[in-house]
Amino acid sequence: MLKYYLLTYDSRMNCKGWTYETTSCYSSLKSASVVPSLEERCPTEQHRLHYHFTPRRNWINDPNGMVYHNGIYHLFYQYHPYSSGRGPMHWGHATSTDMIRWEEQEVALYPDEIGDCWSGSSVVDTTNTTGFQTDPSIEPLVAIYTSAGGAGQSQSVAYSNDNGETFTKYAENPAIPNPGINDFRDPKVSFIKGQWVMTLAVGNKVEFYGSPDLKAWTKISEFGADPEEGNHCSVWECPDLFPLTVDVSGNGTDIQELWVLIVSLGCGAPTGGSGTQYFIGNFNGTTFTSLPWDDQQWLDFGPDNYAAVSFSNEPQGRAIMMGWMNNLKYGDSLPTITWRGQMTIPRSLDLRLLDKDTQKYRLASWPVEEIKTLRPSTPKLKSDTEFTIPMDSKFELTTSALGNPAMELEIWLNITQNPQFSICAYNTLEEEVCFGYDGSKWFLDRSKSGNTNFNGGFAETLRATADRQLSTLDIAIRMFIDVSSIEVFVDDGLTVMTSLFYATEPLDQFYIESGANLKVNNFTIWGLECTFLEDDTVPLP
Repeated sequence: MLKYYLLTYDSRMNCKGWTYETTSCYSSLKSASVVPSLEERCPTEQHRLHYHFTPRRNWINDPNGMVYHNGIYHLFYQYHPYSSGRGPMHWGHATSTDMIRWEEQEVALYPDEIGDCWSGSSVVDTTNTTGFQTDPSIEPLVAIYTSAGGAGQSQSVAYSNDNGETFTKYAENPAIPNPGINDFRDPKVSFIKGQWVMTLAVGNKVEFYGSPDLKAWTKISEFGADPEEGNHCSVWECPDLFPLTVDVSGNGTDIQELWVLIVSLGCGAPTGGSGTQYFIGNFNGTTFTSLPWDDQQWLDFGPDNYAAVSFSNEPQGRAIMMGWMNNLKYGDSLPTITWRGQMTIPRSLDLRLLDKDTQKYRLASWPVEEIKTLRPSTPKLKSDTEFTIPMDSKFELTTSALGNPAMELEIWLNITQNPQFSICAYNTLEEEVCFGYDGSKWFLDRSKSGNTNFNGGFAETLRATADRQLSTLDIAIRMFIDVSSIEVFVDDGLTVMTSLFYATEPLDQFYIESGANLKVNNFTIWGLECTFLEDDTVPLP
């Protein structure tokens, strides 16, 4: 665990940010008797998210090694601890008891003579197949990651016998040397049908490896070499493989297990740039066989969800994913200063059967139940009274600024068959982000959100669209706003859109604009708890 001093930022004292014990600024603060409230400790840094995970400073990208172990969720991630730009990759580390409130820990993995520590996964070796265990009361936590160096990309192993506080690298790394392939990375490991199975991105396909002990690996199959199997506009990255059950009868009498293969790629996503596609099929322990794939099988239809992977050893058996909330088209130049990069809120996944005859399945994602613990006992605004918004009119959900840049809107609508409406979060400068339906597609529009020209790639991805997967007329929409991000879930998670935006001031008001009569059944707006505390403990230099 890092050792900390509790410090405060005070611009009046010309401390230029965080101050340490040796400074006069710290000395004066040290004697202060007033302890700020949690609300007063919410960040004031422009664009800093309140309830999403961000590093206190410096660069992050892919989530790695997400695992539950002895009551704690572990989030590892690609991290450059020396600047807010890319650099030699380490594994950063954060822990949580609920996947919502994260505490940064010491760096877990550092580069070595084999190379930098790129993406990978972690597992709990409950039966000590590795022989790494030293304390019979503590199961080893084992990380499997890509070493990227002069000899190319290879797969290495590290292990922890103190619940993830420190890691020891396997003496015989790399466990899988590079076979002469440029792109050979991002191992995701699970225990499946009596053996450890590694899902590995190799060029623009996936290879599967098997092992009895996480150290000796044998290739067992591959998937994706056929150009008809998914999008191949770039190399594949950050794969994942897990089972889900689905009700194929519609009444609970026929529950079947199918497997989901997740693959991220740097181009070809619905909005442009990077995104994450998925395949649904069967896995017999060695071979993955996909059901027919189509171009609607994307995890997220917004521009900013990449490299999403699932938690291992989740105690309730849920498939829960988090992604890097960013896009490779512009991720290196986000207009933030002390940090760059953030994660999505955690999402629980399940399968839906939309058409039994054509075997049309879809992956749905929904915010984990734990996100509701961010809600206060009393919402900012609530209406249980039905009302109708007339055609071609604008209705203010809020009559004044709500004073909170971190909010959740949940709204229930009754729509016509081809509705036209927008739900917009906005500010006094008329900057806004809007989600709605344009008569044929869902859309998320950030074109008027403020700073949209900091990078040409960002300016090219201002409007996201998605076909609707359902035809029901009663719909629920959940919209999460957090200073500089929006995540929208609709149709029970069949359509999800995630987007960054950079407004001049918080978007803390809402309106609805409708091109046809639109019935609002009810809505609630919560101001959500701030989990990133600006004057929280800061690690010693």
